[in-house]
Amino acid sequence: MYESTPRSFNGIIKRSAIGAALVLGLAGGTIGTALLPEVSAQGTSTDAITQQTGSFSVADIVEQVNPAVVTVTNLQTMVNPYTGQSTSDAPVAVGSGSGFIISEDGYLVTNYHVTQGGEAFEVRLLDGTIVPATYVGGDQLQDVAVLKLELEAGQTVPAVAPLGDASQLRAGDEVVAIGSPYGELTNSVTTGIVNATGRDLDTGAGYALPNLIQHDADIYPGNSGGPLLNAEGEVIGINVAKATYTTGMNQTDSIGFAISIDAARAIIDGVIEDGQYDRAYLGVEAQPVASFQNRGQAAQVAGQQIMTILEGGPAAEAGLQPGDIVTAVNDVTIDQDNRFINLVVLDHDPGDTISLTVMRDGQEMTIEVTLGVRPAELDQ
Repeated sequence: MYESTPRSFNGIIKRSAIGAALVLGLAGGTIGTALLPEVSAQGTSTDAITQQTGSFSVADIVEQVNPAVVTVTNLQTMVNPYTGQSTSDAPVAVGSGSGFIISEDGYLVTNYHVTQGGEAFEVRLLDGTIVPATYVGGDQLQDVAVLKLELEAGQTVPAVAPLGDASQLRAGDEVVAIGSPYGELTNSVTTGIVNATGRDLDTGAGYALPNLIQHDADIYPGNSGGPLLNAEGEVIGINVAKATYTTGMNQTDSIGFAISIDAARAIIDGVIEDGQYDRAYLGVEAQPVASFQNRGQAAQVAGQQIMTILEGGPAAEAGLQPGDIVTAVNDVTIDQDNRFINLVVLDHDPGDTISLTVMRDGQEMTIEVTLGVRPAELDQ
């Protein structure tokens, strides 16, 4: 288990313990802030929809925001696995997702997994115009990425999606989702309500995806990266996954999840300003250690055994050794509810000093580590 996230985050995330599958919305293929204006390209304020109509109107919200919602196609060179030779002269479409434009100079937001492995990107606007885009940067662990439209001289964006404040959301608030199911049914609209906030989901890759809004607006493969809007037409989430729960012959799949825009803002800002978002870094490769409960209960993660210490990293400097078992971070026990990567990387910033409880040769000790900056190549 790598402290840096394995690529298994793409595709289907299974939670076998409760019989649920979390499906990331990538269609086809396998694979505030001063920077973000609070008005649309047409200059309409974020409160204008409510002020003009006096009530919640899905049609008015969609009319205002829909031009800012786009379809993102991921292009990659296909390689014959047996010969290692390219099978195409140019990158071809391997999958698509959704996104939304956040600035008049062409920055747009989507999910990291929509962009992963992409050599080039094509963005389809509401009117069918295809615009190339370049990858600016992203954060794999929170699953947020930023692209920039390659606008021609004199070309402007059709609209800008205003960003809202997700901290004000309450269970029961009405929401609107816009995206492109299966990469073909572009700019489809669904509605629902907020079911809960502050959720996280097991990714199957050793950590839980945090800062999620649970809602019941229908989302489908291809909706990934599209906006979740509040009643004022503001983006308060980035749709990322849906849950399918199966019990016997019954299946429920109306539960959607969106990354809180409040959690995404710092990532978006960092990427636009510096081309990257700095995550904390420990510098180890580790795998879970299982402790079995009595009476046949399922195994639970009791800690992380260090397999490799990466040279020159914070763990090496602090004196961690291969074979060490980390059982707690800042006195919080590592278990199914408190994952190692979450406790170390997602809950801290570069430069933070953390206290690791470590078992070495049967002896418990405490090791202080000052976290570094996660190398950019880990997100490639």
